Amino acid sequence: MKLDKIYTNRNFETWPSWDLVFEWENIFKEKLGLDFAYFNKKFLKFGNRIPLLKQFFIHEKLLVYEMRAIKRNHFFNHKNVVICIIDYYLDEEEIVNFEKAYNKNPIVLISSLEVYEYLLKAKCNLKIDHLPLSISDHYRLDKKTNLKKEYDLVLMGRQNPVFEKYLEEYIKKFPNLRYVYRKQVNNQFLYFTSDGESLGDINTREKYINLMRKSRIGLYSTPGIDGGEKVTKGFNQVTPRFLELIACGCHVIARYKKNQDTEYYRIDNFSRNIDTYEKFEEDLNFKLTTNINLEYYIEYLNEHYTSTRVLKLEEILKNI
Repeated sequence: MKLDKIYTNRNFETWPSWDLVFEWENIFKEKLGLDFAYFNKKFLKFGNRIPLLKQFFIHEKLLVYEMRAIKRNHFFNHKNVVICIIDYYLDEEEIVNFEKAYNKNPIVLISSLEVYEYLLKAKCNLKIDHLPLSISDHYRLDKKTNLKKEYDLVLMGRQNPVFEKYLEEYIKKFPNLRYVYRKQVNNQFLYFTSDGESLGDINTREKYINLMRKSRIGLYSTPGIDGGEKVTKGFNQVTPRFLELIACGCHVIARYKKNQDTEYYRIDNFSRNIDTYEKFEEDLNFKLTTNINLEYYIEYLNEHYTSTRVLKLEEILKNI
């Protein structure tokens, strides 16, 4: 199968998580030599309510990212559309609906190896394959990357509640830790250092990456633990945040549930699973005074840039 275009919703989607998808789409567009296809937001909503419209409007072969697996028939359930699913948060009894939602797609690409093998074991009646998440080549790490560390720890975005408790205990014991945290001020998230400096808002990908590059350590957890099970239905996919920390030259301190996904990304090569405060304190103290293995970081990331996913997609499409 040969693709004609990459569908993108960048013309209307402003949710920050989509910024990562747009970065992947940019690399796919460049490497595959394709153009973008667009649909109006109102038209898409209408098309999802009346899926028969797709027969009149989808003529080209498209690559389409979907943030979450859908369990109802929708506009992009079409023979010309290759679907890439980022998050799969469905119960076992919803697999039948999942199959109906994508029964016309020539293939459904699953980003999580844990979910992919789960669906194979469940004998999912769809043609599926594994296309892992990645980090854009735009953030390629090499020996020339500016990794001047100004902070011991930078806390960005969603925080794990267990790590929050561990950190509170650690700061009581080691108050000189210099860290960056987020605080909501007048309905806006602003960032501050532990010694009172205001860093303002970090509301772009470039600002986010530049700040993370200044951190010695990053805390990371897979999403389906410590209360996250309610959302993910227990699935624990390794998210792009992990690759971002590596690309920013950060040590990683992580909480995770071992599964096919954590094994695929070899997360235990960067951090053991931190399940006690004692381990947290020990690893934090060690990594604050130890340099990363930059050569290993560079070698590791070479396996996970978006350009490598382009090559895998090309191999997958040869068989369709």
